[in-house]
Amino acid sequence: MFSCGSGDAFPSILQRGGERPIIDLDAARFAPRLSSQSVSRRVNRRETDEETLRCACRTLAPEAVRPGGALGQYRFDDISVDVASFRVERGGRAVPLEPKAFDLLVLLLERQGRLVTKQEILDSVWRQTAVTDNALTRIVANLRKALGDDARDSRYIETVPTRGYRWLVPVQRDESSPVAGDIRVARPPGRAIWLAAAAFVVALVGAGVLARRAQLSVAGGTPGPRALGSLWPAQATFSPRLDAFPALAPNGRALAYASDRSGGFEIVVKALTAGGGEMALTSDGQQNVQPAWSPDGDDVAYHSMRRGGIWIVPALGGAPRQVSAFGSKPAWSPDGRRLAFQSDPLADIAPTAYGANVPSTIWTVGRDGSDLRRLTDSTQPIGGHASPAWSPDGRRIAFVTYSAAPARLWSVPAAGGPATLLVEGHIPIHDPVFTPDGTALYYATGAPFIVRVPLSVETGLPRGEGEEIATPGLPSARHISISGDGKRMAMAALSMSSNLWSVLVAPDTGTALKAPAALTDNTLRRKTTPVFSPDGEWIAFSASRGGVGSDVWVINVKDGRTIPITAGDPAMAKPTTPSYFRASWLPDSTHLAFLANDGTRTTLQMADLTSRRPQPLLELRPVAAAADLRRTGVNPALDFRLSPDGREVAFSEIDPTTGMPRLYVRPVDGGEARALSPPDHSETYPVWSPDGRWIATQVRSDQGSLVGVRPARGGPLRRLTRGPGQSWIHTWAPDSDRVLFAGQRRGVWNVYWVSLATGRESPVTHYAGVDTFVRYPAWSPHGDRIVFENGEVRGNIWVSTLPDATESWPRNRTRTAR
Repeated sequence: MFSCGSGDAFPSILQRGGERPIIDLDAARFAPRLSSQSVSRRVNRRETDEETLRCACRTLAPEAVRPGGALGQYRFDDISVDVASFRVERGGRAVPLEPKAFDLLVLLLERQGRLVTKQEILDSVWRQTAVTDNALTRIVANLRKALGDDARDSRYIETVPTRGYRWLVPVQRDESSPVAGDIRVARPPGRAIWLAAAAFVVALVGAGVLARRAQLSVAGGTPGPRALGSLWPAQATFSPRLDAFPALAPNGRALAYASDRSGGFEIVVKALTAGGGEMALTSDGQQNVQPAWSPDGDDVAYHSMRRGGIWIVPALGGAPRQVSAFGSKPAWSPDGRRLAFQSDPLADIAPTAYGANVPSTIWTVGRDGSDLRRLTDSTQPIGGHASPAWSPDGRRIAFVTYSAAPARLWSVPAAGGPATLLVEGHIPIHDPVFTPDGTALYYATGAPFIVRVPLSVETGLPRGEGEEIATPGLPSARHISISGDGKRMAMAALSMSSNLWSVLVAPDTGTALKAPAALTDNTLRRKTTPVFSPDGEWIAFSASRGGVGSDVWVINVKDGRTIPITAGDPAMAKPTTPSYFRASWLPDSTHLAFLANDGTRTTLQMADLTSRRPQPLLELRPVAAAADLRRTGVNPALDFRLSPDGREVAFSEIDPTTGMPRLYVRPVDGGEARALSPPDHSETYPVWSPDGRWIATQVRSDQGSLVGVRPARGGPLRRLTRGPGQSWIHTWAPDSDRVLFAGQRRGVWNVYWVSLATGRESPVTHYAGVDTFVRYPAWSPHGDRIVFENGEVRGNIWVSTLPDATESWPRNRTRTAR
């Protein structure tokens, strides 16, 4: 037995007249914490012993409550903050806020005019949870955005460098809010304390009414995920290569998926019964992926990477037919009459890959290929629109947007209309799927957990915070599918290895002289954007370690020494938030310029190889009006490249009026940005030629991407590649004629170059597997070597049962070996 302390240590119980006690609404905010305690597990098992109730009381002790804690309202300018109902209004209209942003706002209001240190905020807002400064920075940015505040010209929240934050404007406090009205406080002695705690526990785990009431103000806003439980899937396929894109049959008894066991992707159907066999649904060598089962079980839709577009094949086998000449990621309407899909083809199968790029949009088409309609526009919302999913009632389609802004989950009426924001993720969002009853939506994260978002069946909006569900044993979870009866979930467990590889080439012809060989061999995550120093002795690249963001590293070409430029001690976790990426060399070969992003702004910084201390050079402020950028939430600098003489920066920025990335050049020492491309089509990833005369650019097309070139001083675009596929540029040959790029042709990635003078395209590598990819090829200034990222993706399909409405997700479950 143990004691929770004296009666004074317990929260007040609110009573109204002779009615039975009810719990202070503020206590409902601790539902997520309580659910992780033994009390929640015990009550789920209907064990309400004295120790359980004592645990509940300890959870509700006042030291767990934020400072102040008084119910009431705050008012400043035209904004009101109702603490009891968790609601912020501006001019009478609700302002969506994440729960922790709301907590931070109340804390600052309670201490207006005083410095609130970072540690005080972490202790009050994240109670007993270890988080990095990045979490605090993100919440402050979220709060400022909601209030219309600006970190550079603070109106409400002042940043005190290295210390914390201070609330600036006077605040009126009203503690006679209607929510708290006609309520008197009583402190029940002795046994009444245990009864009060029991009432809270029963209310929490029985229906969660108070917790849901506290969370309603974030519906339709930006709910952040909270930990809930674990999913324990079982492995369903066993390929040593790659099985991905699972689709459960409506009855949950069969599984369609894409497998590369034959050397290319084909659709396979597997029976999920004891001793069940499997059959190849396609065998035409057309790199077929992303199967989707029709609601009646008669057909399977899929995307062909080689032929392009959306195809349908009978579920029992037969001749496929094309219903759209473009697009990927098909999803059936509940009545089986239409298909939704994204206009972008599948380009990347990595666990964390973007689902689409700008200007991908969502379309629908009839089952017979008729009545093709575009449902979304790339400007509303801005970003590449991907991964459509129909709601069970057929009225709405959910989709994800990808851009420099955080990943976002949206809903759009299936008949057309404006999109509604459902979730703004501070974690990646991939592959959304509705439950058959419409009460929740799941999405993958590319990490070993998925997220469940509870939904209102009537409005389709979130009913509360997202719930993180771990997937133990899986390196990452992608491509979620739920059976039509809602009893099973399938997902792909993907893993990826990435290293820098090198190939010796003839300088004059660009022909490989030997087979490519690994230049690095370690467990650093993605090693991207390698670039040679002007003297050819060093290669700079970006890479990330587990638990931190990306950093800039260099490797010596002769002896293979790898040195961190921004990472500091490799054994230490990075205590601050910036991610460093996109390195460029200055002409002296001893200094590097690179982008740094701290979650709120992007700056161009510089460091030398000796001191390795980043120094700011230029803040990449948006070219467009600041109000427009705040409206779209787009980080202004998607990418950048320093000119060979180190005097200018080329970069792309999304134009808010069209949603398309546009090329600009800006002097490093200040001055106006000069637009190189028009706003009505997409150009990204500018690369200067060694002589500084040309800028290569990646141009979006209906069938993928192309290599384009523009004069650095302005002029018309020249397209150097043609046809379907992807052409992702990175560097030039030393002769300023050949542009080097990673090219996807017929579903397979290789390194290519294309000549500016002749238009000739030639491969450098000759990989044949669809589970291998190359990225970011860099040509040595000596012309004798090309370095590139080489990655492999492996994976299998896993299947799990889903709890029904009367069950809860398992927590801390112990598995017994058999």
